[in-house]
Amino acid sequence: MTNPYGGRRRVRFGTFDAESWWRPDDLAVLPSVGGGDPTVATMDELLAGFCAPGDLLITRRPVDADLLAGYGVAFDHQSVDTPGPGPIEQYLPPLNQVPAPYAVLTPFPSLPSPEIVAQVNSKTWSNNLVVELGLPGAGQVVRSPDELVAAVTDFPALVKDPYGVSGRSLLEITTPGILRAIERVLRKQPDKRVELVVQKKYPKKHDFSGHLQLGQDGTWEFLGLQQMTNKGFRHHGSGPAPSALIDEGWYADSLGDVVAALHAAGYWGPVGVDAMLLDDDSVVPVLEINARQSLGLLALHLNRRSDDLTAHLWQLELNLAPGKGIRDVLHALADCLTTGERPGAMVLNGSHLTAPGGRVHVAIFCPDGELMRWQHRLLAAVTAAGLTPRGKSDAA
Repeated sequence: MTNPYGGRRRVRFGTFDAESWWRPDDLAVLPSVGGGDPTVATMDELLAGFCAPGDLLITRRPVDADLLAGYGVAFDHQSVDTPGPGPIEQYLPPLNQVPAPYAVLTPFPSLPSPEIVAQVNSKTWSNNLVVELGLPGAGQVVRSPDELVAAVTDFPALVKDPYGVSGRSLLEITTPGILRAIERVLRKQPDKRVELVVQKKYPKKHDFSGHLQLGQDGTWEFLGLQQMTNKGFRHHGSGPAPSALIDEGWYADSLGDVVAALHAAGYWGPVGVDAMLLDDDSVVPVLEINARQSLGLLALHLNRRSDDLTAHLWQLELNLAPGKGIRDVLHALADCLTTGERPGAMVLNGSHLTAPGGRVHVAIFCPDGELMRWQHRLLAAVTAAGLTPRGKSDAA
């Protein structure tokens, strides 16, 4: 994986709900299907996994010292110490090094404009591109409640906010009653404009994503595939796609026109393209375009730490008693911890994990075929330490 910045020191920072800040204020909202995720505010700790020696990581809140020590890379770190609301970019000190944000939200001389980045991250933009290129899997953009009702002719169907992320602002319409409920919510917002993407729900075998780095001159490098595990519509884990899943060379070639369109729009930087392998072994090559860093890209980056082991990104969901936190998790997993030089796990975030619990992202380094054994070992370790796993944790 080529370093797009050469050997220069990078400053890494980011806001993991970037889509909510790209989203225009005048758009109507879909019915709420749950509250916000408090984990998102401190997921910028995950960017430590991208850091090379000498880089600077800036996070919204302090990172636990024991967690920092477990990354296995010597980089500098500072926090902006619980700023007010809004993206962390509003609170950064002056940057004299190359900025490498999770997503572009504010102007930087070396990066594309936030307006262009917001445009190409819209599901409306990517769906229009799919239509233009004649690719399978296109949805329909609707701009009124009447158009929404007319577009949903079969159940189930999916309706997506153009700036929804990780399963939020995405609803599955399984009955006429649910469709009517969504219609009512939209009609109660007469001062807002409607912009939604309606898509067929496909029978699928697997979700996967293709990742690439696009240069400012239009040249690009395909970085690899990731097979994804989703919990509902939310990302739960990712790891290298098995060679039998899809022809990687064919898929990389199929992205050529997508990359050309991104370049023509004025974007450069990291790109992740979500896709699906369907039950009939056909491929929907472009579901959504994420013109930013991503968890799949992080897993690919971590995979470079070893020639013999494969890196898988996994979420460990825990219930915690009062007074328990990340150091209890690290202590429970002490015999399993690694930085990639041997099989085991590296805990990537969780400094502010408190009761009643939450999600911790873990990189598991293991030989091919041993992921499930290591997942069971980690679950047994935290359980033995009195930390209760929450729900089902699937392999990626």
